[in-house]
Amino acid sequence: MFTQRFEEWVRAGARRLVTAIHLRGITPNALTLIGLGITACAAVLIGLGWLIPGGLVLLFAGLFDILDGAVARVTGRVHRYGAFLDSTTDRYAEIVTYAALLYHFVSRSGGQLPAMLVIVAMGGSLLVSYVRARAQSLGFSCDGGLLARPERVVITVAGLVVPALLIPALWVLAVLTNVTALQRIWLVWREARRVAPTDS
Repeated sequence: MFTQRFEEWVRAGARRLVTAIHLRGITPNALTLIGLGITACAAVLIGLGWLIPGGLVLLFAGLFDILDGAVARVTGRVHRYGAFLDSTTDRYAEIVTYAALLYHFVSRSGGQLPAMLVIVAMGGSLLVSYVRARAQSLGFSCDGGLLARPERVVITVAGLVVPALLIPALWVLAVLTNVTALQRIWLVWREARRVAPTDS
């Protein structure tokens, strides 16, 4: 995952941006939904084969994924439902992006391998998020792993804006998202062993 120092730098910059452009009047949930709408627009572009514009729009959508949390913190509107909505829309954003890539390859006879890479990458991405959510619901921390959502977005955007890197990017996503899910399963197992050594 990105280093904690980098994450703090991004969040601090986002808070300054929120204050500078007077976003206090916009709710965090509205920004979350706007970001999802922009992601859907990026997915349409990707599905139509306009990969570079789609990648740039997807990158722009990522700004809203940062700003919604910054607005919540600056305005003191940090609520559990907002966190729930943000996580849920993140999953929808990943699904529509991968679905667009799948349609892109299938509609253009791009071969079975790229389509399978998309499916495996999508499954791994959803599992990464599910494992963490399920673990946290049971009281485990489950922090860590190679590819959290920010890394997955960066890799996807890189593959879109540089089309020659798209297949390698999909390979990375297909392999490392599932490695990340397994890492988190192992982290939870290790934490469970510390809490209750007799558990199997």
